[in-house]
Amino acid sequence: MKKHLLLYSLIGMLALGCALPAIAWGPRVQLAVVDTALKLVSREENLQLTRLQDAARAGATLSPLEMEELFPEMQADPLRAIENDMALLSAARGARIDAYFAFRLGALGKLVGRATAPMANADPAPRSQYINDVEQVADMGNLKPETRKILKSIADLERVMREANAGNDLITGEYQSGSGFRGTAAARLGIDISRSVNAVADVWWTIISAGAVPGNISEAQLQRYVLDAYDFYVGRDSLAEMDASEPNYRKLVKYSADMNGKIGDMLYAAGFRERAVKHYEEAAAEAPDRRDILEKIGNYHSEVAEEALKKGLLEEAMAGFEKALAINLLHPTAERSRLEVAGLIKQRDEQIALYQSQLKQAEDLQSLAEEEAGKNRFAEAVALLKQSEESYAMVGDEFPSEAQRRARGIRDVRARIEELQQGLLTNTLAFSGTGFAPDRDALIREYSGGIDLETLKALIRLEYDAEIQRLNTQFQSAVTLE
Repeated sequence: MKKHLLLYSLIGMLALGCALPAIAWGPRVQLAVVDTALKLVSREENLQLTRLQDAARAGATLSPLEMEELFPEMQADPLRAIENDMALLSAARGARIDAYFAFRLGALGKLVGRATAPMANADPAPRSQYINDVEQVADMGNLKPETRKILKSIADLERVMREANAGNDLITGEYQSGSGFRGTAAARLGIDISRSVNAVADVWWTIISAGAVPGNISEAQLQRYVLDAYDFYVGRDSLAEMDASEPNYRKLVKYSADMNGKIGDMLYAAGFRERAVKHYEEAAAEAPDRRDILEKIGNYHSEVAEEALKKGLLEEAMAGFEKALAINLLHPTAERSRLEVAGLIKQRDEQIALYQSQLKQAEDLQSLAEEEAGKNRFAEAVALLKQSEESYAMVGDEFPSEAQRRARGIRDVRARIEELQQGLLTNTLAFSGTGFAPDRDALIREYSGGIDLETLKALIRLEYDAEIQRLNTQFQSAVTLE
């Protein structure tokens, strides 16, 4: 019963895609091996590596070409490749296990799984059949976890590799005889998978818990490790994780001008320009004669300035071009662009000055209109207000402050014109006696230029009514006399 529970447990992990590598195993089993090893190591001292499972899986699923780039010796001497990477990761391990470290553990786990899988040295045909059958079989065998141990030397792993391939002849013979995945292959499956899982877990445990894994790790190797880490984080758009990991990287290697330049290039190409420029500036501070670095800083400020110019932010654009020139006096476009912006600023300032003059003129006309209104000279006041409105209307929309003053001025002028025209009508209606018509006529003649059509019509209507009334009175008098 216990046996079946362990079997179903492993099958469940595989069905869920729990994973880690062994390239001589098929992809499904590779992931199961690595994921299981991750869980086993995580139990030790509450390491909680499972929080970095995605990063480990990314390493465990590298393509063959990517694996070759990471482990150039993996085909010729897999043990040496494993040993070198163990030493490198041991040297790179800081107080905090970051996502890139987990990624490298996953890649190394894939390599270890490959090395410790059965049939690694078998003929290609039966090996391919075996790998395919293991991928398809439902019964994955029993997991047999062991207590974690620190590998004393690579010879310990070499022994595991020999054990893994001890039954190759028997399995090959069964496939050649037509038996296929039966007998020895099926019976040993649980042991074989467990062997790879434990080997991966022990390699990781040795890296994580041992003081240091022996090996001659050069500065160049550590620099490559750090650069690859930046490339990893940039590719994942994970700058927060990168920043959290950087203090440890700075302890590992000196950030030379060349290294800062390469990091800056990665970041810039990915669109993280401001972050990139920090590394360029650090490089320039260390190597002020690096014209390639200075050009990159200058290009950044020029690009930012061009973007500001497109948005109409002239002062920001000017500041950007000036920074570009301060960094690189020979910048190919910054000086020309600076002069262009200077011309635009001058043109803008002149236009603002013109608008402000027109606004002042309009406001002065408003004041004069109020003086006339205070003397009950309404029509003249209206004429002045119409002139004021014309001055306001000459102000464009380019500048928000001036545009707001214009809109407010026009609104006030139009409201005041309406008030004064109503006052003019009221005063006209108040005229009486023999002097009414002359006064009215004089008002119309003198001020009709400042009166709108409707007001003028009203005045004419008043005159017409008054004349009809006069004629009626005259006619009635004549009739009475007769």
